[in-house]
Amino acid sequence: MANVTKGSSGPVTLFVEILNKYLYFFEKGNPHITSSAINGLIELIMTEMQSDSSISVPSADAFFSSTLRYIQYQKQKGGSIGEKFELIKV
Repeated sequence: MANVTKGSSGPVTLFVEILNKYLYFFEKGNPHITSSAINGLIELIMTEMQSDSSISVPSADAFFSSTLRYIQYQKQKGGSIGEKFELIKV
């Protein structure tokens, strides 16, 4: 994963990779991964994408958009997973 930050997309892709890992463990019920941690990571990614020093990379933008769509999909599914994902703000 360390090589991801060396690419042209910088830390955004790395942060989205981490977010996806967090979502996996959140969905599996890991008590150490909380909705507030995920919300904080989403905010960090959005801030990084909007910063002046960050160059917009279409692949990183698409990767993040796909992850946000996954969160929305899980919310719409309903049930216990939907309830868990309701706490994530996108």
